[in-house]
Amino acid sequence: MQIHQIQMSFDKQQDRLLLRLSTTDKSEFRFWLTRRYVKRLWEVLLKMIERDPSAAQYLDESLRRAMMEFQHENMVRGGDFSKQFEEGAGSMPLGNTPVLLSRITGKQNADGGQVLCMHPEQGQGIDLAVNAQLLHMISKLVSDAVAQSDWDLPLAIDPRLSGAPATQAVPPHKLN
Repeated sequence: MQIHQIQMSFDKQQDRLLLRLSTTDKSEFRFWLTRRYVKRLWEVLLKMIERDPSAAQYLDESLRRAMMEFQHENMVRGGDFSKQFEEGAGSMPLGNTPVLLSRITGKQNADGGQVLCMHPEQGQGIDLAVNAQLLHMISKLVSDAVAQSDWDLPLAIDPRLSGAPATQAVPPHKLN
């Protein structure tokens, strides 16, 4: 079973992100992501992107982050984010109601490929075999969906480019 489409959207009423995954065999999986979960997901995505050999070769963190940002821009440029999510799944293996995710890990499989594991507290979740391009696409979808929320989460591949307010030094007090 391979991924056909991924959609991520912000639901104001639920104050959650809705992740929808469809597969080539017409199955659809739906998941709720809370703000807390998205923060953890972002950390895992960054670590997995950092493991990519083309970024991992740089020992200097600023060079590694710059390479990750460069790769991110190149990989998402080739994605088709304008295509509508195809409705009409043949089956919903986890049911029609989205599953609330609470656990996440990123690991390597026996072949050295990366796997993003997303699961609820109890019950069935999903383990996605991901390559570098899919990791970057997922991170873009997460970032775009969070931008539609009022969560105030600055998500960026390179945190220096997140648009977060710069820390300002407090000028020393003068003694008279």
